[in-house]
Amino acid sequence: MKQYNPELQKKLEGYIAEVGSQSKAANDIGYSTGTLSTYRKGTYNGDVEKFENRLREFFNLKAEAKTLYVSPDYVPTSISEGVYATIRMCHLKGGLADECGDAGIGKTKAALKYAAEYPGSAVYITVNPCVSSLNAFLKLLCRQLKLPTGRKDDMWMEIDEALRGGRKVLIIDEAQHLPIKTVEAIRAFTDNNPELGVTLIGNPETVTNGRSRPAFAQIRNRTKLVNIRRTLEVTKDDIKMLFPALDNAKQKKEIEFLHTVARSEQGIRGAVNLYSNAKDNENTTYQGLMEMAKAMKIIAY
Repeated sequence: MKQYNPELQKKLEGYIAEVGSQSKAANDIGYSTGTLSTYRKGTYNGDVEKFENRLREFFNLKAEAKTLYVSPDYVPTSISEGVYATIRMCHLKGGLADECGDAGIGKTKAALKYAAEYPGSAVYITVNPCVSSLNAFLKLLCRQLKLPTGRKDDMWMEIDEALRGGRKVLIIDEAQHLPIKTVEAIRAFTDNNPELGVTLIGNPETVTNGRSRPAFAQIRNRTKLVNIRRTLEVTKDDIKMLFPALDNAKQKKEIEFLHTVARSEQGIRGAVNLYSNAKDNENTTYQGLMEMAKAMKIIAY
């Protein structure tokens, strides 16, 4: 008769209750829903020891991860709030908008925040060089909208139909990867549906003199809002919001140092990573931040 570990069974039941469904738990653990179901019933025909070793690994990693510092999911900094406001305006007025800026300053966080708050009318996707061609982009968007994939013309028409009806906004992150044909297809969505808003989020070359400029030049006269945000715009108040555990009166040097890092090419992301590592090292003093910056090869000054 197969032996089951009651402690692991109890942990599994607790995790399923935590995430809300057996299928979600199965996906996280890396086994099928059927495997979890039979294991819970005590009728699993596979290698119980191997499966329980996977459970043990999963729960040990989960417990260890809880001991590490986790940065806030969204902080309303001056930059992230500006990006959020642009998406909101695009959502309400329709048309095209460009939100471009240096890496790691909060553009994506703002976009994800907006999409989470308007799940019924905001669609968020991230492109990369592998899904930037017209066919790949349309497939990606179809999957996000839960539409069938197929020929390019069929996919475009399915998407066009899905984006109609009420005001909607399409948020496209890492848009600097998009070539001319893909940008033209996106433009056509807004031409067909004036109420549709499209916010393109990318790095500065999206709207300046980088290699992607020819693609975006095709839509420049249709773009209602263009913002280019830089790390130098990060304020000291932003740093205080990002790191509320730092005492504004007693830890001015630490705040100043993190502000310098955030305004460098490291951006807010670099400052957060620095603080996170220093926090895990249990030393967020000025000296501790300096030592960690050296270890991470961050050049702040």
